[in-house]
Order: sequence, then structure tokens, then C-alpha cells
Amino acid sequence: MISKLSRLVIENILKIICEKIIIRNILIVNKNNKINGIIEELYIKAESIIFNKIYISDIDIKISDLVLSLAFNYRKSFIENSYALINMRLTKDNINRTLSNKKWKRLKTSIESFISMSFQSVEIYNKSIHFISTDGLSKSNIDYILQYGKNSISLVNNINQEKLSIFNDKNICVKNLFLCESHIELEMVSKIIFN
Repeated sequence: MISKLSRLVIENILKIICEKIIIRNILIVNKNNKINGIIEELYIKAESIIFNKIYISDIDIKISDLVLSLAFNYRKSFIENSYALINMRLTKDNINRTLSNKKWKRLKTSIESFISMSFQSVEIYNKSIHFISTDGLSKSNIDYILQYGKNSISLVNNINQEKLSIFNDKNICVKNLFLCESHIELEMVSKIIFN
């Protein structure tokens, strides 16, 4: 009963904070099985996600020592200062749909200024990012990679090594970033607070 209620609350929170999500699995691990507001481990698998106008192919989340309190009087749930280990996959379609959204227009404009051309889409191949210009041609002699720091991700020109910061958030620690043949894989640790 406790696990079913917690699962229902978590599903509802995910559906509220995401514009779209297909939840594949939620696993709750509580060895003592008591209602004390603490979930020892929570595993979430989901796909086809839109969160904050960011399109994500699939995601695996692991949260440890999650404090979940239900406020039935106010119809709110609270998740207090927890950290999540997140593994996500972004396809070229995810990236193109995200960058074409008006919320991310400033980022797209910054990238266009950095690469010195307007682009309609990106391609990912040979572990590099290639930009397809608005006239449908690719600057095939210039490719870009992604580099990550503790709290940031930068787009890097492979020829002159110039960098453009495209992500910087003190609440998110980037652990790994892999530019694969046709997609990007990210491993991050993120602080999560909902109230």
C-alpha cells in the first residue's frame, strides 16, 4: 500500500513537471516498509520526454534517500533537497526540436553567431556535430564536439579549439558526456527541489 501510494505520487509529479513523458518503470526500494517519508532508493525509466521545452529520447534516474512528504490539505507534494543521478540520451531529432522551440531561440542565435552561419538543423556522425545551413548545405570542413566541465557543457570548434558555453548550472554536475555515432549520452547529478 505504501509503495503504491508513493508510486502514484511520483507518477503524478512527473506528469505535472513534464509536458510529455512515457513512464516505463518506477521501482521503489524501502527495506523497512514504514511510512516515514523517506524512500531509500527510487529508480525511474522513461522515454519520449519533453521537460522545460527540452526533448529527451530516454532517461534513467536514480534517487537515494528521497524525503517525500504529502500535504493532503494543500494537495501538494514536497521533495526536499535530494540529489538524482541521471542518464539521458539525446538524438539529433531531440536536439533539432529543442533548438527550433522559441524558448531556446537565444541559444540557437548564440550558436549561429559562434559558427558564423544560420542553420536549420544539426547532424551527429563520426562523433561530431555538423550544422546544416538554411540553404541545406553543411560546412563539412568544420565539425564540432562537446566538452564538459563540472557544471558546464561547451561546443568546441575542432579546427581552432574555440569554445562556446551552451550549458552552465551550479545545481547540476556533469559526470560524463559521450558524443556517439548518432546521439549524445549524458550522465549528471542534479539537485532536485519541488515545493
